Order: sequence, then structure tokens, then C-alpha cells
Amino acid sequence: MDDLKSYIKNIAKDIFSKITTDEEVSLFVHSEESLFIRFSQSRVRQNTTVHQHEITITYQKDQRKIKFTLNLCGDLGIDIESILKELQICRAQLPLTDIFPQFVPMENHGVSDSIRKVNRPTDLAMLEIITEFFAGSDMAGLYCSGPVRHVSVNSKGQFHFFENDFFFLDYSIYNGPKAAKGFFSCENWTEKDFLENIQRTKNKLELLNLPTVDVPKGKYRVYLEPMAVFEIVGMLSWGSLSYGALRQGRSPFQKLQQNEISLSSKLNLIENLGLGYVPVFNSLGEVADQKLSLIEKGKLINLLTSTGSAKEYNVTSNKAEPREGLRSPEIKPGTLSQADILKKLDTGLYLSNLHYINWSDVQSARMTGMTRYACFWVEKGEIKGPIQDLRFDDSLFSLFGSNLIDLTESQELFVESATYQKRYLGAYKLPGALIEDFNFTL
Repeated sequence: MDDLKSYIKNIAKDIFSKITTDEEVSLFVHSEESLFIRFSQSRVRQNTTVHQHEITITYQKDQRKIKFTLNLCGDLGIDIESILKELQICRAQLPLTDIFPQFVPMENHGVSDSIRKVNRPTDLAMLEIITEFFAGSDMAGLYCSGPVRHVSVNSKGQFHFFENDFFFLDYSIYNGPKAAKGFFSCENWTEKDFLENIQRTKNKLELLNLPTVDVPKGKYRVYLEPMAVFEIVGMLSWGSLSYGALRQGRSPFQKLQQNEISLSSKLNLIENLGLGYVPVFNSLGEVADQKLSLIEKGKLINLLTSTGSAKEYNVTSNKAEPREGLRSPEIKPGTLSQADILKKLDTGLYLSNLHYINWSDVQSARMTGMTRYACFWVEKGEIKGPIQDLRFDDSLFSLFGSNLIDLTESQELFVESATYQKRYLGAYKLPGALIEDFNFTL
């Protein structure tokens, strides 16, 4: 589809001309033109392109609403006909539905147009660089690139368009059954940064050749690489910072909101739409502030509040997505330099990656999970060897509270890499974390 913007404008013009004054219709489009290249043993094994354009239509009237989703085929007449047929079904079914408690009348939230492309080599050049830099290594991974677009338009006159052309390389390097994991994305490409990322992963793989250290269960000082912090921060979208979840008793941060407990003054978390990897408008077309401070010096000062929750609980919306999850979080850096990480860790665990994370006790913000890939035992600032997989169970109130020693002065960027049915927009900008008394149970 050569000109998605004009195509959607033509669809909207036709559809909106066929609704009555008491009907409201909005269109939300997710579009992508993606290249997926899978590597095994440092060679290209699969090369796939995906062009898809998904449109979600919301029809509402009399405080009721219905949604349906279609894939656009690119033939204007056929696509309009398909949408109009579904609208007729909605008209028949709507009176049979209940009044929606979070019903929000549609408004004109303005017009915007944002197109962004990460500065990087061409895909062909990237393939040559990747194969050259991983020559002699057993690398498996996924390279993904191309534009992802969101469009939000409604019958009240709003039209928002956002496009971001970005890439990532999600990879692992193997030595027999052992593996070290790496991830690379950037805002401004330099070959030097890419090579350093790969070399750090190769260095960790080399350390896996040291004898394995048996670590009994207990509490240890740990250093979490930014990739491990990423896994924990991802959990915060599971209701932690949602106003609706708080009011419904589902938020792990109830005690934090009620000032029964506070986190470390070193912790500052913001929703930073200014990173540029998500639009400033949400799926309803509402435009949020570029930055929203959520946790400031350990204090919870804002929750993600959708317009639906705002109406239901009579509070002010900050234009969060209806699901009230993080879209572009950033944890501000600390003072720990890269050169001092092992020295400050002294004796404990260096954790590159975590997985299988879940809540073990929501009310006390306890989470459980496993160490993964290249994780090491450190003594007196020196890596002694890899460890067996360990299970942890600890509270965020401890990890990011009294037990948080420091955060690194540098941050790493992780763009959203999920590809379930489609690519997603989002990014995390995170430091590493040095933590005392991290609890391991198995």
C-alpha cells in the first residue's frame, strides 16, 4: 500500500458519510512492512517479508459500543464494502448489549503527523555486517526491520498518523549447550556500538567455559544487567501502575499508593513518549504529555489513568491506553560506572538475563522467576564461573526499595520485539541495578 495515509482518509470519508448523527465511529489502523531474517549458525536460514494492514472499527451509540477488526486487502471498494457490512451487523447487535460503564463519547482530538526513521545502514548492508561480525561464532537470532504505522481517526474529525521505521537484532551465541544472549537496537547507528555489543556477548560466552559454581539458596548481592531489569520492568504493565487495577484491588502497588511503604530515593520512573518509539496519541486518538513522572525519588506520584477509568472513578485522565500499561518507560540512571560494577558487586551474582517472571504474591508485590543464559558467581570483584539456573522470589518493595544500592550511570535501549501476529510499538530505556540481599529459593 503505497500511501496508507490517503487510503485511510478515503475509507474514513466514505464510512463517515454513511452514519447518522447519533452514531459514532472510529478507525484505528495498525500497519507494518516488515523484514524478518532468522539466523542459525551465523547464516541466514529464513527470509520473510510481511505487509499487513489491520483496522479496528469502534461503533458506539446510546452508551453502548461494539468493536470489530478486519485486515485491509488494498482494494478500496472491497475494503469499504467489508467495513459497511460489519457496521450493519453492529447496528443490529448493539441494542442487545449492556450499557458500557466506561463509555466515553468520541471527541475530535486534533490532527498530527509524525514520521520517524532510525538512522542505520540498508538491510542488505546490515546482513553483510552481521555475517562478518559473527563469522566463526554459532549465532542464532532474529533481525527485524521496517516501518510500523498507527492511524487513529474518528467521525468527529480527528486524524492522527504515526510511522516509525526501526530495527532490532535479538540473538544468542552458543558454545555447545551453553549460550550468551544479546540484543541490539539503537537511536543512532554506529558500527562501533554494534561491534562492542557483540564483543560483550562473546566475552560472556567465553566466561561460560570456567567451571560451574554451585550456589546454594539464600540471599546474595546481585548486579542486574539492563536486559534483566527490562524483564522486571515489563511486569509493571501487569496492573502495577494502572489506576483501574488499583481501585479494583488488583495492583501490587496498593501499599505504595497508600504511603505504607516507599521505594528507594534512587528510583525515578517516567513514561517517556519522547523516546519516539510510540505515538503521543493512544488508540482512542487522545494526545498525552510527552513525559509523565510515575515514581519520583521512590514515591508513587502518578498512575496510568485512562479516560474510561477517569470517568468511572471521577478522576483526571492522563490519556493512558485503555489497558493502562506502560508504553515507553524510562528509569533514570544512577551513579554506578561500568568500570566499577564488579568492584562494587564484590561478592555475589552477576545476572545477565531473567525469565519466567510472574507474581507470587500480588498484594506484597512479590515476584518469582529464573536466572537465564550467562549468569556468574563473583568473588572479590572477579568472575569465578557460571552458575546453575536459580529461582528467585522477592518483593519489588525490597529490590527497588531499601535493597537498591545503585543504578548504572549508563542506560540501554530495548525496542519492543514481540512479533505475535504483528509487530508492536514501544521502547524501554533502562540502567543496570546493583541490589543487596536478593532472595533465591531454589
